[in-house]
Amino acid sequence: MDDIPLIFDPVTGHYHRITPAGEKVLGFLDGTRTRDDLVAFFSRADRIRAEALTRQLDTFLASLEHSGLLEGSPPPTAKNAGTGRRVRTSMLMPRVVITRSLPTLLEPVARLLRALPAGLLVLLAVLGAATGYGLGIHTYLTRTPALQDLAGHAFLIATAVMPLIVLAHETAHALVAQYLKVPIRGLGVALLFYFMPVAYVDRTDAYRVRGRSARVVLAMAGILSDGVLCGLVALTALNSSGLVRDTTVFLLGMQFFLLVVNLNPLMPSDGYTALEAATGQANARDRAFTLLRHTLARKPLPEHLANLGTGARRAHLAYALASAAYVCFLAYAMLHAIPLTADFALAVVGR
Repeated sequence: MDDIPLIFDPVTGHYHRITPAGEKVLGFLDGTRTRDDLVAFFSRADRIRAEALTRQLDTFLASLEHSGLLEGSPPPTAKNAGTGRRVRTSMLMPRVVITRSLPTLLEPVARLLRALPAGLLVLLAVLGAATGYGLGIHTYLTRTPALQDLAGHAFLIATAVMPLIVLAHETAHALVAQYLKVPIRGLGVALLFYFMPVAYVDRTDAYRVRGRSARVVLAMAGILSDGVLCGLVALTALNSSGLVRDTTVFLLGMQFFLLVVNLNPLMPSDGYTALEAATGQANARDRAFTLLRHTLARKPLPEHLANLGTGARRAHLAYALASAAYVCFLAYAMLHAIPLTADFALAVVGR
């Protein structure tokens, strides 16, 4: 990733970022040398250098063992180890994999798209999405009837159609990943923070993509797809009336809500992932919450966080606190939205 070396663990499916110096040391960890052998080799009989190398090597080896990467060390998350499990519960997000067949289904399409210039494909997608969102905003502002007129069948139909739009969103991510030859691991559904249902594609292997721009496009693919679909829904609303118009207006509202959620940097969203890819900051959110947990529990910081500067530490803590507060707000809002949702549904039967 960005020419930064990564260790891939095939047992857990996780990637571990290391330094170029660590990458050189890995080549010597073949089971034939002890720690002292390595110190002697790298220090070349320089006693002062050997003392420094001993401390550095001990830290590096301890980090590898803690991550379960040394032979004989147990994986840190044994209950979720392996990429073949259909149900997983890590990262505050219980997940169920529905299918792993998308790479097979999408490869013929990806093969055709690879024959076209990548820049042209991105340009067309951006123009299509921008046009679609613009048309959708215009339509929503000019064609939306009174809220009470939208209750009933339009709400139920729009709710039934919305999962298809979400499926198209996730398929767009999968298609770009397939185009980049890093197929997704699975398509599934999850319960984010144990209360928010979401669909997802596991694109962990995007770390293998070297260029930042390609990873940004992969992160934004779903939002670009939503923009094109938003334009199609808006055109339908502009050229219809009655139930069809009401349903498509409802769909537009749901799509704009989905856009806000997907762009929100306080969530593990597409917008956050795109920012992470653009800046080269891998796993910044995880580092922020790890720092917050250890600070609140007054526990020693992990090695990769112990050397953070004061400014960086404050920024990470501020982000973690803001994100946690936002999640609490979302839970509160979803709880209070239940009565309104029930009213819309009951309007179908005239109650």
